[in-house]
Amino acid sequence: MHLTWTPNASASAMHASQAICEAGDKLTDNRVVESIGKYALGLGRWIEASAPFDSARFWSLLVGHSAIIDSNLDLAQVVLRKGAVRLGDKTAISQLAGFVSDIEAAYNQLFPKFHEQLPLRARPLQEHWLGFGPGLLAHLGRLTQKDLLVSEARVVVLQPILAGAGVAHIDQNLVRIEAVLTNPMVELPEVVRLAWLLSQLQLDLPIHSETIGMNLLTRLGPLAMLPPILAAAEVMELSKCDESIAELAIEQWRIPVPKDKEIHVEIVPVLMDWWETYLQTRPAWHTALQALAKMLSLG
Repeated sequence: MHLTWTPNASASAMHASQAICEAGDKLTDNRVVESIGKYALGLGRWIEASAPFDSARFWSLLVGHSAIIDSNLDLAQVVLRKGAVRLGDKTAISQLAGFVSDIEAAYNQLFPKFHEQLPLRARPLQEHWLGFGPGLLAHLGRLTQKDLLVSEARVVVLQPILAGAGVAHIDQNLVRIEAVLTNPMVELPEVVRLAWLLSQLQLDLPIHSETIGMNLLTRLGPLAMLPPILAAAEVMELSKCDESIAELAIEQWRIPVPKDKEIHVEIVPVLMDWWETYLQTRPAWHTALQALAKMLSLG
């Protein structure tokens, strides 16, 4: 897998804005909150009003595309179109572009040397990936299916705001990950998190998306790819593949789970049982995904 590493100030600013709106009590850099907080909260209120039923997807589109599209007007237009929100509304395009521009201006003022400093922060993760990444993905391919691995992907490197965080953007073939200098958890190195994020990118293959549907895949994919990545990490002596580590990953990596289910009772045991059954029977991956969705009562 060929990776293109892209430290990105705009994506970092949008990522930080989402964190301020959704995880304010977990932020680690008060300077960012003080600098962009009022703009970020204003953007968050605007998104809730514009996309009340799918604000998570809207944020995902905004953060992901901000790493690729330079013009904020173009960015706003693309995000609104792909999010199917207020299509053709020139006022909405202008409002969204204005929020983004305000946040970027404040963020760039706070980090004037961003483009010099973040590549240095990203270097430890890049070096760890060179050492362990190919092995992790090779073992993942053996444990599941080789066609689950994309041939190339973009890694958008972010200024940390949550002491470690990452999201896979399946429809854009990129992942975003905070460039923390050290592993926040010894049990779950950041290189394993990166492999887990990258493992999700191929789930939009028609055999998966047409069989299961993208809405369900978005919720199911992060959970489904966790056991095989932990199993690959165990082979590499980086982590372990057991219930305690799976529960830790779900909590610390903020993997979305149904709010009405207890992680240690209704999610992790089911997930690990599903994985053991998969290893014994080796069905096609889309069949295994369907089984997991049924076991977790998703759909």
